[in-house]
Amino acid sequence: MSNDLIKAISFDAAGTLIHLAEPVGNAYSRVAQRHGISASPDSLNHAFSRVWSRTPPPFSPESTVDHPNEKSWWEHLVGEVFAEAQAVFSKAHDFEVFFEDLYDHFEAPGTWTADPDATEVLSVVTKSYPVIILSNFDYRLRRILRDLALLSHFQHTLLSCEIGASKPNPKIFAEAASRLALPPETILHVGDDPECDWTGAENAGFKHFRVGRKENSLRSLLEELSLA
Repeated sequence: MSNDLIKAISFDAAGTLIHLAEPVGNAYSRVAQRHGISASPDSLNHAFSRVWSRTPPPFSPESTVDHPNEKSWWEHLVGEVFAEAQAVFSKAHDFEVFFEDLYDHFEAPGTWTADPDATEVLSVVTKSYPVIILSNFDYRLRRILRDLALLSHFQHTLLSCEIGASKPNPKIFAEAASRLALPPETILHVGDDPECDWTGAENAGFKHFRVGRKENSLRSLLEELSLA
């Protein structure tokens, strides 16, 4: 990849810049217990993995959630997770009250942590490039990034729930290019998801940089851009 061609950088959020402080099933189990529902963290972690892998993003042609928005999609997914784990709520109202509590939990301080390299990488990169967020997260992301002192690094925070398209849909990448007023081939997208971030970026004409446990660290982006 020629650095001379790169004029801006878009970042994925969850799994790239921020990470859950604990496995998702642990949080589901603890919040459910407050509402009188017993389900082990392990069973919920396994159920979440299965449901997540088969559930299309909310703003995609494949989504089966009626009138999708950032909250109804999550409510549907959480319901599927508990059904998969055979943890049953006796009344629909009980689940609704639980879900509101759970939804708020994932915006609360301490639920997410910044990647150990995030602050340094963003501080260095923003001296040379405009940077934006390009995420399938919902509106809660801005508060999460603000609480982690990351939000101020970004010129724009583009969320699928506000654009009406989820990665890997080319529409959300096209919106990013439009906001930056740059051709797609001059934008480098940094993310951890093989389909949403890598394939999505490539199909939209973006360059992409892979991060993740089996890929590059976030810090290695500085070497890729000759900024280290």
